Amino acid sequence: MPIGDLSLAQALLAARRSTTPAAVPADDVPVAQAYATQRAVHVALTLPVMVWKLGLTSEGARMAHGAHEPAVGRLPASDIFCNHGTIDFCGDEMFAEAELVFELGEDLPPRAQAYTRAEVAAALKGVWAGIEIVRTRFEHSDLPLGLLIADNVMGYGLVLGDRLATGWEARFAAMPVTLTLDADAPVAGSTDRVMGDPLDALVWLANWLCVHGEGGLRAEQLVAAGSCTGVTEIHRGDTIVAAFDQAGIARVVLSA
Repeated sequence: MPIGDLSLAQALLAARRSTTPAAVPADDVPVAQAYATQRAVHVALTLPVMVWKLGLTSEGARMAHGAHEPAVGRLPASDIFCNHGTIDFCGDEMFAEAELVFELGEDLPPRAQAYTRAEVAAALKGVWAGIEIVRTRFEHSDLPLGLLIADNVMGYGLVLGDRLATGWEARFAAMPVTLTLDADAPVAGSTDRVMGDPLDALVWLANWLCVHGEGGLRAEQLVAAGSCTGVTEIHRGDTIVAAFDQAGIARVVLSA
């Protein structure tokens, strides 16, 4: 890891282990250093990656952050929350995103040749409804690209909902999705907000992991493919439901 990232990694690790947020640095960090920082924080947790998460999967989100590609984060198994469960509200602000979640049934190890849609689809053994819970470890969430990546793309946890299918189906390319908080009007979205087709997002990730020395995708890992509904702020006591057409839901309650 570049030496300049050491203090940032330590600050983010300390913020993860406590209720005290890290100060936002005055300057952004380059993307390569940001990923090195993110990796260093995860390594310090001594837990394997169970979930790869994609952020900035819409063109608008990438333009807002000056990014030319999606952003990647990682979560251990301890950050996976049960469907219909309750989780604690923590920090000053938290957000929710409805996301399609892929489950790998086979390894997609590093190789020189890029993986194709057909190869990636064949490696799947499950497609799930999900809710990503998002929060920053910094003092506020208005972050430039490098600090966003260093902060694990603000990944906090994944609610794994209903299993929608045992593999990829064409209906998932443009499936209507809603995110509802209590009795509020649903936030409408679609799976095609994820790079035009969430399977393309998964293919991009499989190849990105190969190129960047992350060991590829492995059987049993999950991939939260990106937000289908945008980012919605959530509050204490909220009941959050992500509904994927008539296929299934993910649901979680925030403690009051």
